[in-house]
Order: sequence, then C-alpha cells, then structure tokens
Amino acid sequence: MYTGNFSARLKKAREYNGFTQNEVSKSLKIGRSTYAGYESGLREPDIETIAMLSRLYCISADWLLGLTPDSGINAINQVLEEREREKMLKKLEREAEMTRRIWG
Repeated sequence: MYTGNFSARLKKAREYNGFTQNEVSKSLKIGRSTYAGYESGLREPDIETIAMLSRLYCISADWLLGLTPDSGINAINQVLEEREREKMLKKLEREAEMTRRIWG
C-alpha cells in the first residue's frame, strides 16, 4: 500500500518529537504492538490513523507516505523550533502578566 519509506519516516517523526511508542499508542488509543507494527512495516494504518499521526507529529501525510522528498526532516526541525519559540513566548507572557498583577 505505502512506499517502503512509510515505516522509516514514521519512526523518524516519533523520535524527532521525543515520544516513545507507548506514549504514541496511548495518545492514539491503539495497542503498542499495533503501533510498533506500523514502524516495522508489518502493519498498515488506516486513513484515519494516518491523519491522527500527521496531526500528532505536525507533519504532512504526503511526507509520511513518501509522496514528497525527505527534505521533510528540515520541516520537522522547523516545526520543533517553532514549538519551542511558542512555549518560550507563552512563558514570557505568563511572567509579564504575573508582574503586572504584582506591581499593578
């Protein structure tokens, strides 16, 4: 069904996001062995699961399915950097709000 890249890209996306197979399987509400089967190429997820994986990892289904070049790694890194910037911005906003509350 998918190119041979699917399982490798799926594993790469999980590792870049810092998740374990167990964490992903719990998040998707599937068995860990089912998820492991996706990464090993022994199982194929349905379209709904592919969509959930794409959302979870903030990647396109096209990249995951091997329909676009592997430059997706750069895209994954950019997403992760953007997430870190967003976290930092939210933290700074919370700190500024606390300062305003304290000092009026």
